[in-house]
Formats: sequence, C-alpha cells, structure tokens
Amino acid sequence: MEFVCDLACFAAGVEKIIFMDIINPLSRSGQTLASALNLSPGCSSASSQASFLDEFLAPAIGLIAQATHRRHSDKLSDQRWLTLGISRAIEDHRSGRAFLQTLACREAESIELSLFFEALKSNRRLSLVEEVSNLLARAMPPTADHPWKNVPELDGFDIYAGDGHYHVAACHDPRDPIDGSVDPVGHFFAVNLRTQSALHLAGADQENRKKEHDMRALKRIGAERLRQNAPAGHKVLYVWDRAVIDFRYWYSCKHVHGLYFISREKDNMKLEVNANRDWDRANPLNEGVIEDQTVATSTGMMIRRVIYHCVLRDETFHFLTSEFTLPPGVIAHLYRARWEIEKMFDEFKNKLGETKAWATSATAKAMQAHFVCMAHNLMVLCEARIEREHGVRNEAEKKRRAERLEKERQRLAKTNRVIPAFVCACQRLTVRSVKFIRWLCVELFTPLRQQPNIDALRQLYATL
Repeated sequence: MEFVCDLACFAAGVEKIIFMDIINPLSRSGQTLASALNLSPGCSSASSQASFLDEFLAPAIGLIAQATHRRHSDKLSDQRWLTLGISRAIEDHRSGRAFLQTLACREAESIELSLFFEALKSNRRLSLVEEVSNLLARAMPPTADHPWKNVPELDGFDIYAGDGHYHVAACHDPRDPIDGSVDPVGHFFAVNLRTQSALHLAGADQENRKKEHDMRALKRIGAERLRQNAPAGHKVLYVWDRAVIDFRYWYSCKHVHGLYFISREKDNMKLEVNANRDWDRANPLNEGVIEDQTVATSTGMMIRRVIYHCVLRDETFHFLTSEFTLPPGVIAHLYRARWEIEKMFDEFKNKLGETKAWATSATAKAMQAHFVCMAHNLMVLCEARIEREHGVRNEAEKKRRAERLEKERQRLAKTNRVIPAFVCACQRLTVRSVKFIRWLCVELFTPLRQQPNIDALRQLYATL
C-alpha cells in the first residue's frame, strides 16, 4: 500500500499525523478527505515512514484538523487520545487496566490509569471525538457492492437503519439498594445503508427511566440531528422497528424536515383502507408485493401500507411508511436491509468484545460509543482498500452465501417459485469477519509493523 504524509501539510499547532487518502472518500461538498485537510496527493515524508497502525487510523486522525474542539495538551494529545480510544475498541480487553498494561508492554511510553479515565470524563474530549466520528462517517463512500446503486428511485435519498442497543453496565455503576441489580447501558445507533458507516445518535436517558423507548429517544435527538447534515431539499429515510410508530411525529418530520420512516405494522393496529394504489407489476423490484395501499389511522391520518410476501420465509409482512413515491418493492427491500444494523451490533459485542461500559460517567459511555463507531468505520475502509488494491476478499464467506442461496433456489423450485432478483443482488457482506479482525489486531499492534501481511489474510479468507 502506498500512503502519503507530510508534516508541513498541516496547520500550525496540529499534532503529527499521517494520512492516507483511502478509497477517495467524498464529503457532502464533493471534496475528498485529503483536499478537506489541504493535503497534496504527491507529498511524502522524508523523515519517517508510517506504520500500518498510523495508516489505518489516518482517516480519523487527519480529521482532527477540522474539529473545533481540538486543543493542545502536553500530557495527552488529541491524536494520542483518538489512537487510544480506537485501539481499545478494536482490541478485546476486559478492562481499561488490562488495555493499558498491554499497551505498556508493547510501547516504550505508558499511560497512567488515572490520566486515561480522567480523559474519558472530559466533556471537551467527548465533543472532539463526536466531531471526528461524525465527520468520518459522513465522508465514507458507498461500498463497491451496495445494491442501492441499481435503484435510481433512491438517488435523492440518504438511507439509514436505526435501532437501540444495550450492553452491560460498568463495574462501578450504582446498584439498586434493594436487590443489587444494575441497569444495562443503552445507546441509539444508525448505519448508512449505502456506505455501511456507523453513527452514534445518542445515549439512552436512564436517569428518568430504566429503558428509554425508541420513540422518546428520537424526539429527544431531534429531526435536524437525524438528517445528518443532509443538504436542503435532500430526503432522509430511516428504517426502524415497530417501536417508532408515531404517525403524528412522522407527519411533522416529513412535511417540516424531509425526514421519512419505514416500519412494520403492529398486530393490534386498526387501519382502514382508503385506496389501493397502482404499482408496476412488471418491475423486478416489486416481485413479492401483494398490495400497495393508502390507509387511514384511527386519528384520520393517511399513511402508506405495503403488503409483501417473502418466499424465503414463506411469510407475509405489512410495512408502513410516510414515503409515497418509491416503488412498493423498494419499501420492502429497505426494511429487509434493517438486518444490517443487527449484524453491526453483533460485530460490536461478539467480534470486538464491546459488551460492557468502560466507565461510569455518561460522558465516558458516549465516548466509548463513538470510538466503537470509528473502529467499525475504519475497518470498513481498510477492508475495502485491501480488496481493491490486492484483490483479497472473504472468499470462504462468499462461497457459503452462494451455497445457501443455491439451496434456497432448489427448495423453491420444487414448488415452482423463485427468489426475487433483487434479493439475489443484496448478498453483500454486512460485517467484518472474525478472521479479518484477528488478523487486523496482529498487524496493527505488532510494534514497528509497517506493511501488513496481505498473504496471511488471503490464506485465511481462502480457508473454510
């Protein structure tokens, strides 16, 4: 891999960073991350060579220059703090003490335990981490294999899946004085369905309730935050589970903010059909659609309902949405894609080992969530670059998916049914594999490792 850096490219006062222009990620203004940082594509460092860890972190570290909350610190620089936080999110350590002891064993410089946890409580550092995390997520390009590029009707939309996620509280979180229990820690996340970038929307309000309802959280977050800096006139669509059905809120979001929702109908809902809408039955996107309707709620509000039969599960689903222009099959397929956020949560907990809060303060918990998002996003960028430049991809997983799909084809063929064409087109990998993460940890955290062992990853991917 050829990466470029130059200390002279950065504004005065910005700490030493090394930046790689990875997959030419675009910001909303159309600039690359490199141009946004005023980096010249041809600049190089004569004094030092980037390690693989530097190169991996560079898309995030380089964005410090754009953050308004950056500060100079002799004890713990902002660059060092982001490096520590992202590293801890990737490495599976049971405690902060274990992480810092491991760090001290492989580096000449150790970080005091008290300094690390004081930084976790810093509101200024949280603001910095949040800025960098959001900038990185918004700058990421669509994945090469994302299926929505073949749906021109979605060209004017930003599309996300959102959900709440809970994990174990910190060791010293206050316990119930009666039964000794402690409430889990909650967060609300979104994943961009084009780029696979992760965004932390908010921590759950657990001061006023044990478990905050998703709808209450969305109203607290606010429509402007949910739009993720989308330009005026651009539509933003969220796919969420049945917890966010609030038709008055949907109406306000749609007509005031250009914000739309897709969800599933609740079993106890009483909706009256107002009209059966026309739809193109010849469009392959609409395979499986049974009805496209306008329905009235008990309060007289009009909403759209798409009835879709999934041949893979042999089950019929009722989807509700405030969006009235997309083909009905696209509504169904977007909801199917909501599974990507569940897979992302699985990656957080079972592959990165993020099953427990790092510290007790709300500031620390929010910072941890942003670090985990950045770790995920950097892994997406890194894996994509390795595939593009070296042709290394997870062949074993692709083969398993193809075999599962073929079994389904054969099963359905016995009853003269077929898998919808768009379902077959949506077979991209949605999470990083354990093989990739284990390989990455070795390559990132082996001291002085400058070039990753691509052949080792290729061999791992080729093994079932």
